[in-house]
Amino acid sequence: MDRTITSYDQEGNITDIDYRDTDWILLKLMRESNFRDSDLWMLADRYAQLTEEQQTELVEYRQALRDITNYFDENDDTDGANNAADNFPIAPDWMEM
Repeated sequence: MDRTITSYDQEGNITDIDYRDTDWILLKLMRESNFRDSDLWMLADRYAQLTEEQQTELVEYRQALRDITNYFDENDDTDGANNAADNFPIAPDWMEM
């Protein structure tokens, strides 16, 4: 998940890169959306058409979505959410339609 805000001068050179904070509500919404997008591939007939490598990628991707909550830190909610956003799993290329 890209948390950067990049500023450019008139010549197109980067003048500033800033990181915006995120929160667990946004992460939850993104995670739910990514699960919905990948649910189609978990249907038995679709899953059976995937190669073994794609099946492994899909299962690992979905597990990484589940594991994103491991970054939760009850003592510092912002840092945990930012770490989770910085390590948010990326769907395999072949899933994009």
